[in-house]
Amino acid sequence: MQKGIMGADRPALEGGAMEAPQDHRSVTARRKREAMRARILTAAMDLLADPSKVSVSIEDVARVAQISRGAFYKHFASLDEALAAIGQEATDGMTLHILPIYDVLTHPLERISTAMRLFLLRAHTDRRWAAFFLRAELVSHQSILLEYVFGDLEAGRRAGLLDIPSMQAGVDALIGATLEGVRSMTQREVDDSQAYIDAVILMVLRGFGVATPQAHDAVAFSKAYLQEGVASASAHQRATKVNDL
Repeated sequence: MQKGIMGADRPALEGGAMEAPQDHRSVTARRKREAMRARILTAAMDLLADPSKVSVSIEDVARVAQISRGAFYKHFASLDEALAAIGQEATDGMTLHILPIYDVLTHPLERISTAMRLFLLRAHTDRRWAAFFLRAELVSHQSILLEYVFGDLEAGRRAGLLDIPSMQAGVDALIGATLEGVRSMTQREVDDSQAYIDAVILMVLRGFGVATPQAHDAVAFSKAYLQEGVASASAHQRATKVNDL
């Protein structure tokens, strides 16, 4: 151990070099920036979720967040940039949320079908989330969702299950169909949501060259898999309530 300026012991690194002291001022400043950024995004989310709001301005966000316009511009160059950040966080948050259900699967078609169904079902039941998801600007190497989409499509192509001449075009097709599916689920009339979700997934898989029987099997799998999960969760909740009596 080596002595610091105040005589306190400081750990030495291998080779005798002292461990760099932590700059508490920079840590505090970073936390304040993160807290302010979160405050701005929360204010924007609350405003966007208000159905009475026809449009949202930077002044509106600053007022709700109780900050100045200048403080807003220290974190975002424009309102569009803030909205894109909200969409990115909504998308990445959803991706991480479904991993325990989706990432245990190994078959590429089952993974694609299940992930698409989960996103479309979320849009059907949570229109606030869907509004933010539609604003997402997914950037390669910065989006958790894109990483998994690339991985599933590449795995399907290597296994000879998917005909994808261009990976970028494949990703765009899958993400585009999901986004438009979410838009239809939230902004247009869909008579039968389950039938619509089945059709979107089926058409995407068929577009990737999956044979009709295999595509139908993948669609049926994701529906049964998620229904079984809901049933298991409900049974667990009932058992927990009984045990608590």
